[in-house]
Amino acid sequence: MKAVIIAGGTPPSQKLLNKEIIASSIIAADSGANCLWEYKTTPDYLIGDFDSIDSKILQFWENKKVSTERHPQNKDETDAQLALKKAASLGAIEIVFLGCLGGNRVDHLLGALGLLAEASDLNIAACLKDDYQTITLLDKSTVIHGKNGEFFSLQAYGGSVKNLNISGSKYELKNHELKMGNALTLSNEFQNQAVNIQFTSGRLLLFRLCNL
Repeated sequence: MKAVIIAGGTPPSQKLLNKEIIASSIIAADSGANCLWEYKTTPDYLIGDFDSIDSKILQFWENKKVSTERHPQNKDETDAQLALKKAASLGAIEIVFLGCLGGNRVDHLLGALGLLAEASDLNIAACLKDDYQTITLLDKSTVIHGKNGEFFSLQAYGGSVKNLNISGSKYELKNHELKMGNALTLSNEFQNQAVNIQFTSGRLLLFRLCNL
């Protein structure tokens, strides 16, 4: 099962939303429901402390009998974290987070990246997506596919990545220890349609440009 969680950051375009919600459970985290109302898309679940959702829109969804879970404002988890827990309880094996990127709050961005780690710990494949990029978290070696000349970037997350090997790209790497914050692996390019990323320990953030 796939779940799409819409948070209250910069809203996705309607084109992106419509693409992602096909055959998915739709979970709105607080003011993420505002853009769903604008796009005339009904969520399956609405979760949060509702301190930022438009009150008229909240009333509209409640009148539509949307399943609503209200939480206190003084809580230890963000609305997006609560939505992640809900998706996990529903049996989601894939989650796409929309409305988590953009804006001028770097602390919110770091929190959004943490959602990927939480999902990974639950064995759920997850990504953050907007109209420009997709961010995923790799916890094991993998092969990614793309077109020649397409860009991708890698960043160590939560510590060093040991014995990193990258092949099939413009800039290859062998047995490298990539430390958190090191910019060596930014703005690489596909040279072949498949890029092999291998490492023995650690976690990698993978950044890809979106093709809508």
